Amino acid sequence: MQELSAYLKRKMMISRIFGIFACLVAITGLVLKFLELLDDWLCLMMIVYSLGTIFALNGNLQDIKVGNPWQRINFACSVIMYLFVIFIIIYGFCIGELSVQF
Repeated sequence: MQELSAYLKRKMMISRIFGIFACLVAITGLVLKFLELLDDWLCLMMIVYSLGTIFALNGNLQDIKVGNPWQRINFACSVIMYLFVIFIIIYGFCIGELSVQF
């Protein structure tokens, strides 16, 4: 039983650390956009991808703490955010705002 408890505590701590890192990535994107060092599209993609990561990590925490309904909601929101990033990339290329330059 103690092994399971130690495993769950480690899993929670890892989720929290990566969640804080994802929040820092989103905040960094906002700061860089405020300083006009980052494009609007890249800033939006960074924030939405970070939100997807945060929802996925929160789903892991809900799996340990609360249980099924909130875990599913968080994972569904995570999938929606990841699909939204893909949509933003495709839309940006289609309207010509994004391009690949070497």
